[in-house]
Amino acid sequence: MPDQTHKGQLADQAFLFGPEDGRAPEDGATADPIDMQIVASTYRSIVDQDAFEDMIASWAAKLDQIEPETGRRRGLSQQLFGQLMMARHTLETLDIPAENDPLKRAITDVPGPAVVLTPDGRVAMANIAGERAFATKQGAFLDTEVIAPASLQDYTALMRAARGQGNAAQAILTVIPPPETELPPFTAEGYMIAVRGQSGAHVALRSLEIAWEPSVSARLREAFGLSAAEAEVARLFFLLRDIDRIAEARAVSRLTVRTQVKTIMSKVEAPTNVDLMRLLAMIAGREAMGQRGESPVWQDPLGREDRIETPDGRVVTWTWMGARDGRPAVLLRGFPMTYILPPEAEDRLRRAGVKLYALSRPGYGNSSLHKDLDVRQDNQAALRIFLDRVIRQPCLGIGMSNGFVPLLEEQQANPARFHALMAIGYTGVLDRSGIHRLQPIQRTMMRMAAHTPWLAELVAKSAHRMMRQHGVDWYLERAYRTRPLDMRTCQNPEVAALIRNACEHLLKQGHGAFVRDLQLAGAPIDAAIEALTIPLLFLAPVLDGVFDEMRYRQIERRNPRIRVEPVADAGELIFYQQSRLIVDRIIELSRAPQPA
Repeated sequence: MPDQTHKGQLADQAFLFGPEDGRAPEDGATADPIDMQIVASTYRSIVDQDAFEDMIASWAAKLDQIEPETGRRRGLSQQLFGQLMMARHTLETLDIPAENDPLKRAITDVPGPAVVLTPDGRVAMANIAGERAFATKQGAFLDTEVIAPASLQDYTALMRAARGQGNAAQAILTVIPPPETELPPFTAEGYMIAVRGQSGAHVALRSLEIAWEPSVSARLREAFGLSAAEAEVARLFFLLRDIDRIAEARAVSRLTVRTQVKTIMSKVEAPTNVDLMRLLAMIAGREAMGQRGESPVWQDPLGREDRIETPDGRVVTWTWMGARDGRPAVLLRGFPMTYILPPEAEDRLRRAGVKLYALSRPGYGNSSLHKDLDVRQDNQAALRIFLDRVIRQPCLGIGMSNGFVPLLEEQQANPARFHALMAIGYTGVLDRSGIHRLQPIQRTMMRMAAHTPWLAELVAKSAHRMMRQHGVDWYLERAYRTRPLDMRTCQNPEVAALIRNACEHLLKQGHGAFVRDLQLAGAPIDAAIEALTIPLLFLAPVLDGVFDEMRYRQIERRNPRIRVEPVADAGELIFYQQSRLIVDRIIELSRAPQPA
């Protein structure tokens, strides 16, 4: 992923080195214990996934020293800044270690097509070859037409077992790619992957059609002590997968082959034929020179992405849900790892005649991020291009958490843009006092973004590395483990693939968009709230850890066009926890008469 960080003069450097009397901290001064903790935890966080919280805790204490509101503003020492620069350089030059995410490993450990499915059949992950051969994308449902009729019963049994309704833990299947791919049928293994904290299992489907290099036989003989005859039987077993055909090829009896296969299974410690096939496929895949299951860049799981490219090089992309020719509504996603509706919710939009455009804001997915503009200018420019060229009429604007800010600012600049606005989730965007009620990681990152964005980028870069190494579950656990409802939503296999896709949508271009989003969440909006001349409905999740109903009733009193609707049994991931309610409100507001 390209690095979107700023390489020039640090915008916040004056703050970092500006103690109250204007003099930099003396280099000979006694080292601050907090500084030492910061340095130690920063370097540890490069290799230790559990050190990230220690780094955040140290920075929280440091920010208490340097933020202006404390009146203590000591600044950073040159020594600490030098160590941080070295840590940043280390992060930029180190390779990402091997994936520890079991789902990601399932698609990268083989050179051929591979996909991982949620228990309900949605694609959680796929490599490039898998997207083509299985005719699918991350977040979409697998079309069972690609499973050969003779294998469909085994596939169905495997998927039932993933939902806890059977015990078919593995299978060998025949896959028939769609005719337009011009790919031949191939044999694939299917097996279950348990994911910590989830009730159902994921299912991996991986091609077994891998070339058998001569070095594979040598590897088996060296690693497992197979004889030359046994290595040859293993090769034929991998290629032919049939005892009778192996016996015919070897000109020996069927009993002889069966005995040799059992001996091979004992030596390689493979309890079943499927386990033996998987082991042979893994070894053959690793011996295939330079071939790996390449992970794709993010793509629209709905297969509907469209784009605008402007003469100055800006790219604005979007997808849509609901009715193809329906009444337009525009959705801007924000912090929560959500933006694609579950199928049943999209069906309701379709029946109601609403077309919900999901715009990829700058730095998300395939929409370009422009670092020569600040985050508010960048977002407003992209939104304005989309509204001018695609929508061309007043519509409903929907913002999730900080994604609401560009809509509100554009409405203030162009009052005829929307006939109504809707804000969803993360109540800290409209109630800034809520930032102080955030969990430690989120609160510290928000403080950094507001006062020391360079430090926020350094911490985000470390977190991005951990996500690439350990998978998105590393982030989701830290973001939501203190909020049981949100954590259960992350572990719900029915929406897990959509949440993973939303993570990839944000991180496709690196960590820069995340830091800019932190800054966007702190943009001043009071003037726009007071000047608002169209209805605004705010769906406020009462369990997001921030919501304070009294504060929101004060916002209602400031502008009678604003209505706050507290939503019970909803946290930051309200989009999936209360999808029906959200769709109901979208349908209602999209039908609202336009102002005269």
